Amino acid sequence: MAKGKRRATAGGWRQVAPLVPLALFASAFTVSATDDPAVATAALDQDLGPNIPVVVPKKPISDPANVPVPGSVGNGVDKTEQPTQVVSGLSRNGIPNAALKAYSRAQQVLAQADPSCHLPWTLVAAIGRVESNHGRFGGNSLTTEGVATPGIFGPRLDGVTTARITDSDAGRLDGDGAFDRAVGPMQFIPATWQAMGVDGDGDGAKNPQDIDDAAMSTGVYLCSGGSDLSRAGDLNAAVLRYNHSHAYADLVISIAKAYAGGSWIVVGNGTESDDQGVIRAGGKRGDDSIDAPADDNLPQAIDLPVYPPGTPRPTPTGGGTGDGDGNQDKPGDQPTEKPSSKPTPGKPGTTKPTPKPTPTKPTTPPPSTPSGVAKLQTAAGLIVGTVGSTLTELTKATQYCQSEMAKVTITRPTQDQLQKCVTAYQTGGTAAVDQVIRNLLSVLGLLGVLGGGLLGS
Repeated sequence: MAKGKRRATAGGWRQVAPLVPLALFASAFTVSATDDPAVATAALDQDLGPNIPVVVPKKPISDPANVPVPGSVGNGVDKTEQPTQVVSGLSRNGIPNAALKAYSRAQQVLAQADPSCHLPWTLVAAIGRVESNHGRFGGNSLTTEGVATPGIFGPRLDGVTTARITDSDAGRLDGDGAFDRAVGPMQFIPATWQAMGVDGDGDGAKNPQDIDDAAMSTGVYLCSGGSDLSRAGDLNAAVLRYNHSHAYADLVISIAKAYAGGSWIVVGNGTESDDQGVIRAGGKRGDDSIDAPADDNLPQAIDLPVYPPGTPRPTPTGGGTGDGDGNQDKPGDQPTEKPSSKPTPGKPGTTKPTPKPTPTKPTTPPPSTPSGVAKLQTAAGLIVGTVGSTLTELTKATQYCQSEMAKVTITRPTQDQLQKCVTAYQTGGTAAVDQVIRNLLSVLGLLGVLGGGLLGS
């Protein structure tokens, strides 16, 4: 198996080649792994070997894969981490090699099993990041076969601080004979796993601790019921079915968008941010035993939608004929600034005495922004979008923040205030904006006067 050559983009490593086609028969097919597990193939004979058919249910799976736990958005996210910190740290955190292959295979197989679903590997990866930090929660690591070791188990669902779910598998999957616990890298409740878990790597077993099986099952779950994940409404509904938490759904979709924009690197199984095992530009790597899937074995990233169908989109400001994708590759992809007025020259022959300099605070230079991100000039100053967002998305976020701030009489926000609000909207949705405005009102001493009535108790 040849080592894959990778190329770098502005935001990180991205996949550039089209899908590898899979053979199909009727509505179901069997999955077998080739010498490179990143390339999923399908056998023409259902009776070939012990492989299990992968079928997407026509009705949506209503039982949740996992349930919300108070005070935690997911095992893979530290309770002290804010959503913006999680998203901004994705490229440093890295995706283990075995996990990336499993996410890639899930998109490739589901693209054939249910082409209308448009499942992106980035969405499966985002769920893996939130649920278990790609199989690394609780001191676990992934074996070369993708099995989480020693095993990932969520909190006991005994009804004390969580939902109450009594034992459904006699402790076979979670080791608890009284109550259920979510299991594996994608954190499936045993009852849900027993109803819809699939064999993702064709080894004849369905193991929720195996990220190949768990990632494929996540894809089947999200696509069930005729979901079209290229539509914002279907996407949000599918993630909320997986875990009935809006904070969870907002973070998962934000991470998926960042991954689709290139904010990811491949690391060794169990490795996070250290240099060993990290695949970097120029083909250099710290551990030659790591064999990441090549770019031509990874599916195209599917960018995630922002607007529900029929929602009018704001028109980006700025001149030129740009395509509005926020990459600034054409004039018009960012608003143009009016040139500053020229200074008035003094009258000839007159010399004004030089005034003594007035001590002033040193001017802090504006923070540099990475290339390839959307920028928007506003009355408050330059606003910068998150990695992977377009100028259209940035404009919508800015207009929403200005509208919400105006409701609480903040009609002229500072650049810093507006930037925090816009970043919160793009990474955490409207709930995150509410929290930013609450914090701002608290600082201004207006929360007791305005916040309760306008933002809710």
